[in-house]
Amino acid sequence: MTLKYQIGVDAGGTHTTAIAYDLDGQELGRAEAGPGQVNTDYDNAIVNISQAINQLINQIDGDCQRVLCGMAGLSVIGNAPQVAATISAKINNLPTRAVTDSLLALYNGLEGADGGLVIAGTGSVFNGLQNGHIITTGGYGATLGDEGSGYAITLAAIKSALLSWDKREENDLIQMFNHLLGVTNIVDGTAKFYQMTNPEIAAMAVSVAKLADEGEPNATAVIKEQAELLARDIIIGMDRYDNPKPMKVALTGSVLANNSMLRGFLEDKVHTKYPQAEFSISNGENARGVVFDRSNDYRHFTN
Repeated sequence: MTLKYQIGVDAGGTHTTAIAYDLDGQELGRAEAGPGQVNTDYDNAIVNISQAINQLINQIDGDCQRVLCGMAGLSVIGNAPQVAATISAKINNLPTRAVTDSLLALYNGLEGADGGLVIAGTGSVFNGLQNGHIITTGGYGATLGDEGSGYAITLAAIKSALLSWDKREENDLIQMFNHLLGVTNIVDGTAKFYQMTNPEIAAMAVSVAKLADEGEPNATAVIKEQAELLARDIIIGMDRYDNPKPMKVALTGSVLANNSMLRGFLEDKVHTKYPQAEFSISNGENARGVVFDRSNDYRHFTN
């Protein structure tokens, strides 16, 4: 009997992971490729996503039933059906659905249950699921949103450093950025900063978090501010639930998985409005969301 399987794709700002699962949810194989964030480099993202899917198709002897692609930046560019059609044309016209990476993570983090999922990595967004209805707050990209993300943390930190420099105040963030940017004067580093990609900027948030863990007050203030801005987005989303409101909130993404200080500030802020909110870390592979997706919106695209 021919093996039937499905593929979930988690296409983010730094890399793409495609994983094949049988119809019982058991992993059959995986493939990696480069960035899949469609709002920063659309053509390259499509190439990377298609490459990872085709690698899986070639290595698995079976019949792929559907492909679910969760892509960073999809909410920014919109037109998900056309994006799905473009990918489908490059993977033997398989039934394909395109969703935001945050929605893919929600399917995985909640395993089909109602509740919310917060993703904070390079960018950030809150998605809630209640009775099949999706509620989204944030997710507007680095320029208009992404509160609590690695990018937003770094941006807030360098603004803090530059303000302190102008005021000739002490701020350990100044020395941190001088080191990271390879300059002796932070003002000289601004030109380098503008040339960096979003993932490169987001990666520097790790250094901000380390300073905060060491008790540096300016870094701590940045982490607290960004945590509370992200908590605000969660509260807005939970406000939009119908009663009785689901209280489960799953957290995922590199910032939330690795920054316990930010998680603490975030949870404290949400609990001021919703003291019964239950937080958990989603450590599973977000590509696994394809196993829990109940949508019928998988289209058979043809050339």
